[in-house]
Amino acid sequence: MGPVLATRIASIAFLAAAAACSTGPPMPERASSPQFRVGQVWRYQTRPGEEASRVIVGRVERIDGLGKVVHVKLTGLHLTSSAAPGAVGTIMYHAPIAEDWLAASVVELTAERGDLEGLAEGYATWLSAYRKGQAGVFSIPLSELVATMEQALNP
Repeated sequence: MGPVLATRIASIAFLAAAAACSTGPPMPERASSPQFRVGQVWRYQTRPGEEASRVIVGRVERIDGLGKVVHVKLTGLHLTSSAAPGAVGTIMYHAPIAEDWLAASVVELTAERGDLEGLAEGYATWLSAYRKGQAGVFSIPLSELVATMEQALNP
C-alpha cells in the first residue's frame, strides 16, 4: 500500500467512525474482556474476496454510555481509493468497534500474538479526535466497517 493511501485510510478512519457511530466526552478506561485479549488474531465474517483477512485485538476499553470498545487492526484487506488509482490498501491500522459487534463478527481464534505495528499511532489519532467530539465507535459488523472505510476512500 502506498503512503498516500495509508495516510488517507488513517485520516478517514476516525472521521467515518464519527459519522457512523456515537460520540461523546466520557473518557475511555482500560478494561478486560472475557473473550478478547490484546494480541489475539481472529478470523471473521469478511467481505467477499477478503477471506484471508484477519482482525487483531489491540486494546480493550470501557467508555461510559458506550460500554466496552475493542480497538483493532485489520489485515489482508483489499481497499481501493479514487485518490490512488491502481493502489490497494491491505491494512487498516486502527478501528474502534463495540465489543458485542466484534463478538458477533469473529468466527475463530487463530493466534494469541499478532503484529500490532501501527495501531498505537491510529489509536492516538482517534483518541485526540474523540476528546474533541469528532470521533466515535463503530456499532456495525466488521465487514460493514471495512465497506464504510472503502466508501469514504471513494467520495
